Amino acid sequence: MGDIPEYLGEYDQVRLRGRLQQAMYTLSRENREESRRALKAVLEISTDHADTWLYLATLADTAQEQRECLEHVLASQPGHPVAMRVLAELDGAVPVSPAPPVRQIRLEEGQVPATRLVCPQCGGRLTYHEATREVTCASCGYRVVDADDLNRSDRHKTILEGNLRRKQQGKVWDIGERWLRCNTCGAITTLSRSTLTSTCRFCQSQHLVQESVHNTFEQPDLIVPFALDEREAQEAVNRHLHSGIRRLTRLFADAVVRIDLRGGYLPFWVFDADMIVNWSWTNALSHGQHPVLLSDVLFLAAPTPPEELAQKIEPYNLRSGVDYDPRLLAEFPAQLYGTDVPAASIEIRGRLVHLAQRKAEPGLQVNRPRGMYNDDDPGRLEMSAYTQFMTYRFALLPVWVGQLIEEDGDAIQVVVNGQTGKTALGKRKKPGGWQPA
Repeated sequence: MGDIPEYLGEYDQVRLRGRLQQAMYTLSRENREESRRALKAVLEISTDHADTWLYLATLADTAQEQRECLEHVLASQPGHPVAMRVLAELDGAVPVSPAPPVRQIRLEEGQVPATRLVCPQCGGRLTYHEATREVTCASCGYRVVDADDLNRSDRHKTILEGNLRRKQQGKVWDIGERWLRCNTCGAITTLSRSTLTSTCRFCQSQHLVQESVHNTFEQPDLIVPFALDEREAQEAVNRHLHSGIRRLTRLFADAVVRIDLRGGYLPFWVFDADMIVNWSWTNALSHGQHPVLLSDVLFLAAPTPPEELAQKIEPYNLRSGVDYDPRLLAEFPAQLYGTDVPAASIEIRGRLVHLAQRKAEPGLQVNRPRGMYNDDDPGRLEMSAYTQFMTYRFALLPVWVGQLIEEDGDAIQVVVNGQTGKTALGKRKKPGGWQPA
């Protein structure tokens, strides 16, 4: 939300922060008029709050109106990097990089239509090698791209900057002309070489439909290439089944006769946040604020697999990721996000608060104050937290998803981190439907 003007009193600071939160809430639900009203109410408290003008710029109906809002930003904060960059783009001073060439492959009537990246040498199909992180041509062997040679810009964006760019550039992620939609779990995926199937890789249902692309999507900033192939992912599942408490519970379960896995990239919003933790003790006069920095907090932006299951296979090493390159999707498709970043930035606040409090608590406990009336017991530590500043990136992260098939025909959901092999099991599907595993 940006800096709150220091000249405002505490009461007005609380009011301003609340109105900004309301504007974010309405903006995430695409309620433009309500957002405008909330933002103009902020300006009644402070006319020089830069981020308020940036929000209004995202809602501008014309380029001139957007320019006026950005000029207000620079009047409040001369040299504001986002406002200067977007104004430069409006003036045409910053060229937009062209997307990598994509060749459209048309199939005959009755076949599944798809968009594929092909070999620039012979037009053959591309394949990805997990061990070397290379994309090569399956026909002539030409090395198309090596992930280790790609750049990693590691540039973060504010929510406002992302909104501005989407408004200016329109469709920024070229995902081809068609996508694959599952009518059971709601997953929408790009089409790749391995997408020619009638089974959803995320819920294993048979209700797949090809549709023309009719939405626009923000292009990923980061992609973490697969490090495990299918055999290694299956080995990771077997290790999980024979380790710890899971090993004991498997003694009373039916034997697993087959492991079905399919690889794909899941969309995540990756947030960094500057947090402020307010703290006090119930039996002491001491109270104060504690700053906390949070990095690489993941938010699953797709409807499937379940978020709690995806969290169990964290963490990912994002430092091994590279700038998005569509050629890395030659073998594995990417699921498209269903939650936009403004909505995600609101939904993740509860987790950010929890993480900030958990990170602050050890230090606060070490420096416990004395209680009142010379009592050594300060009582109970109470904390609240709020987000002072937030940035994000859009990342595609590798995952193997599928199911374990048992002797009696039961199927258990399974997800495997495609980088580390960390494995988690979900629900069991019996003839009557899904049940806890």
